[in-house]
Amino acid sequence: MVRLLLLSTCLFTLNACVSKTVANSQQTSAPLEKSKYQTFVSAGSSLPLTTVTTIDGEVIDFTQDKSRKLIILFATWCSDSQRAMKALSQSSMLQEDDLHIIAIARENSIDEVRQFKQDYNLPIDFVADVDRSIYQQFAEAGIPRLVMVDGSNTVIDAVLAEGSNQLDLIHWQ
Repeated sequence: MVRLLLLSTCLFTLNACVSKTVANSQQTSAPLEKSKYQTFVSAGSSLPLTTVTTIDGEVIDFTQDKSRKLIILFATWCSDSQRAMKALSQSSMLQEDDLHIIAIARENSIDEVRQFKQDYNLPIDFVADVDRSIYQQFAEAGIPRLVMVDGSNTVIDAVLAEGSNQLDLIHWQ
């Protein structure tokens, strides 16, 4: 009887230690998961860019551009990015005069981005961010990202647009 009581006590103590260890490991793993998709811009922050150069050599000066801006951070090889661009190619947003759409391709060459622009037939500005120097001002990981910016270059929202119906995430208030 004493042995049974001692064995039960040991098992109970061991179970409590394992549960606490699992709980602690879950607590420490959660921030690691969040940091995987860390975002450096949010509603109310200033657009971290002042200028970019398109694949056609045109310099876009955001300090002079007073229109609303949709910045799309993407990669040509990413299926979610491709789905978003296909939806954009069929969207009425392309006809909005007060909206400037700039697509910034992360870790793609100018030639790759030119081919992508031609394949998707999009009449928007494309930028090749070969070394992630632009992208890293917005986020640590995750594409495509949609960054909505008002005419005074204040970020309205920045969202990770994985999955379907990505353009439904765009809003201007």
